[in-house]
Amino acid sequence: MTRLARVGVLLVLLAAFGCGQPASQTGTAVSATALPVLAASAVPGVPSVTIRLTAASLGKDAVIRGLAAKISSLGYLAGRQRTFQGESRHLTLVVSRALLFRNGTGARRYVAFVRQHQAAFFGVAAQAQQLSGPGASGWLFMPPLCACHLANPALIGVLNAGTRVIWLEINGPAATRALLMRLLGHISNIPATRAG
Repeated sequence: MTRLARVGVLLVLLAAFGCGQPASQTGTAVSATALPVLAASAVPGVPSVTIRLTAASLGKDAVIRGLAAKISSLGYLAGRQRTFQGESRHLTLVVSRALLFRNGTGARRYVAFVRQHQAAFFGVAAQAQQLSGPGASGWLFMPPLCACHLANPALIGVLNAGTRVIWLEINGPAATRALLMRLLGHISNIPATRAG
């Protein structure tokens, strides 16, 4: 086999196994605009880091056997996460995720799966409240406060919006349902959402 033929075979194998850039349904690379997360300016004074999310990294969110494979089976294509963390009198931790699925059914099933397994994701005593709005629906999860002094509330919104899932967690002295909703509204193409 010639060197050129070997390179061609290698490129075909890489494409077949999904190496390189994540692909959309059309086979083109998924751009950052398809995976909108909170802008770095949305949480002033708190530094942020942005990473890509694979099914394997999402599989570490909860102790559920085969979680990464389950997420892949729902048609998960790509994800992006921006984490804000630092000392602040308002928010000390914000995690903004955008998860892209092959179709809307996969996105809805992922949100339903998180709801069905909320104890594994957020703790046994976590409360859930349905969220709804034009073009997006899902759940607000409220884990219990820890027993430590000066414990801050944490709120997590998990919404499906078409082929995307938007995941937003806020934690800190100013973490409220109203603030979570306002920040969800800052994420591109996600309308303001309300508790149902």
